[in-house]
Amino acid sequence: MSKFEPISIQIFLAILLVVNFAQAQNDSIKNTSTLLSKVEVFTPTKVALPIIYESTKGHTLIIALHGYGDTAENFQDLSKPFTDAGFIFATPEAPYAIMGQNGTLGYEWFLYDFSSYIMLERPASEIEKSAMRLTTENQMNQVMNDLKKSYNIDKVYFLGFSQGGIITYLSGIHHHNKVDGMIIFSSVVDEDWLGRDDIKEGKEVRTLIIQGKSDKAVPINFAENGRDLLIKNGYDVTFKKFDGGHTVPNNLLGFVVNWINKE
Repeated sequence: MSKFEPISIQIFLAILLVVNFAQAQNDSIKNTSTLLSKVEVFTPTKVALPIIYESTKGHTLIIALHGYGDTAENFQDLSKPFTDAGFIFATPEAPYAIMGQNGTLGYEWFLYDFSSYIMLERPASEIEKSAMRLTTENQMNQVMNDLKKSYNIDKVYFLGFSQGGIITYLSGIHHHNKVDGMIIFSSVVDEDWLGRDDIKEGKEVRTLIIQGKSDKAVPINFAENGRDLLIKNGYDVTFKKFDGGHTVPNNLLGFVVNWINKE
């Protein structure tokens, strides 16, 4: 036997081991599946009331949805112009926790990407889209019901920033019979995300879209596409641009309050 033959056999066995391992991995991947379990969870909603809250009087409710990685507590920083106007300002917390780059804990509204518009981790599968839609629909419905049980509310507006804006679109259209208006800062809408909901069904929901001209996270053409999609489907849309990027400008909150009051 040649002195090279043992080495050749070792190499052959090593290659065979790698091939078998790869095949086993492929077989394992082919045999995996996703099981979604329905569980009951409790999510907090921070509520700011007007300084003078009259329980016998109907109040406008603003349900404000924070962006990716933010918290309900932080988003309450926007509350003062609304509570000064006599509104109730509620900020639900997104259901999925995420660790920020600075080590602080934040939250996100969906784990995977609904669309190539906004890429966070990877595209969501159809079953994941359905699960995230259902989770959001149920959470927003429960939040509205709980707030109406606790306070005297006559009108409901959703306000959302960025990822929270996506959920505002979804909530306003899906719960169109319970929602009077939606206010969207720096966000996008796509019919594919709406599942079985017909976008035309929400056309009675007043819509205000506010977008920064220099927004790099959500370029302005995405907001313009959303505006055009809604108008095409019969919505009453107010579209306002501002000099700035991906943010909620405090100097425009008074404009939002006035827009709500003009109903």
